[in-house]
Amino acid sequence: MEERILAMAEFIKLSPALPWIAEQGHAGLVTACAPDRLILESPLKSFSTRLTHITVSLQNDQNFHFKGRLETEVYPFHFIISPEERQTLQELLGQIRKDQHIEICRSQDVEAEGRYTGFQELSFLPEALPLFDHSEIDTSVDFLGQRFALPILITGMTGGIQKGMEINRRLALAAQKFGIPMGVGSQRIALDNAEYAPIFSVKDTAPNVFLIGNIGIAQLADKDALDRCRRAVDMIDANALAIHFNVVQEHIQVEGDRNLAGIMKNLEMICKTLNVPVIAKEVGSGISPSSAKMLAECGIAAIDIGGAGGTSWAHIEGLRSSSDIVSQLGLTFRNWGIPTAYSLVAVREALKDFPLIATGGIRDGLTAAKACALGAQFAGIGLPLLKAALQNEEAVEQAIEGFERGLRLTMLASGAKTLADLKSKIVRGRPYQSTFERLIPSHH
Repeated sequence: MEERILAMAEFIKLSPALPWIAEQGHAGLVTACAPDRLILESPLKSFSTRLTHITVSLQNDQNFHFKGRLETEVYPFHFIISPEERQTLQELLGQIRKDQHIEICRSQDVEAEGRYTGFQELSFLPEALPLFDHSEIDTSVDFLGQRFALPILITGMTGGIQKGMEINRRLALAAQKFGIPMGVGSQRIALDNAEYAPIFSVKDTAPNVFLIGNIGIAQLADKDALDRCRRAVDMIDANALAIHFNVVQEHIQVEGDRNLAGIMKNLEMICKTLNVPVIAKEVGSGISPSSAKMLAECGIAAIDIGGAGGTSWAHIEGLRSSSDIVSQLGLTFRNWGIPTAYSLVAVREALKDFPLIATGGIRDGLTAAKACALGAQFAGIGLPLLKAALQNEEAVEQAIEGFERGLRLTMLASGAKTLADLKSKIVRGRPYQSTFERLIPSHH
């Protein structure tokens, strides 16, 4: 039943389509794919011989060879991949997914509608007097036993096959220059096939960068979960490992992992056993106080609350699908989650002194300062730096400098010499709005 529904509805649409060729010389284009099949189009609407072996080519001249059969002679053709070839198909899907993520983020509106993060409700109290010199501002922050120059973290993003290596190299060089930590995107594709490891290995280029590895929560359902975590760390000489929680995304993604049984038990074991700190990372739905407490009890060293209001991975997965149902699911859940500021405040109240990262819709230094004022050690920045990294190294540096200057100006203009001072300078609503409303009656 599940396979029949998938065959009818859920495919990843390919644009551009990928060329295929068969042993017999037949050829055409792969226009869509699913976890068990490829959709083939061809100038020929029928074949004189059975189609059993095809080769699919990516734009980087990489070829994937498949054995299978045509499900029916109905056009376009459904080429069912043999079970023993499904791992190869997963590798192809992984490459397609990574490159599609980048292209969709680059070219389409992928953020929550309205970009509501909750930070819009907050203001700093301006200080007109120059209480200290600009050079006296201290933006440093301590995190996981190290000190960083800025409370800015380059959050783990997708890393495509075509561009991933260069994206990560540009981000790593900038992170090292500015003295900030950097996370890589999901390493799953390299854990499944070691030839992709160089995409994530940046310490040859930036040996001093504090690097955070990345693996999905669904990978913790595997029997070899601890081994996969260790290999993810060793692969890039990571200083910490982020485990990302993306339940909504996985259930909208056509090829998503939906087996989540036994994950929390494995998570606790990994936190106790792994030789680097483990960070729990949401990707846009936010973390509730009860979830945060459970994660802390498991031994998680820090939490990236990944709130709603920024990049919506539910929407991105809907855009990738050829299914009207899946596309509508992506739209329905585009704004799903706890707004970043709300999640941050709620988790900070539940875990008073716990290391927190606020990611989700932070697009300037002023908003980064608001995140710090609400108790975050770092503001995680994703989409703006991904777009910059698609350009060149200078664009990444300029983007980070923009965040830094906005943060420092906020501190200077509100009289906050340190990040800790920001906490007493922020209010809900507009500056002195409550005083205004108290002193000026709305009616007599």
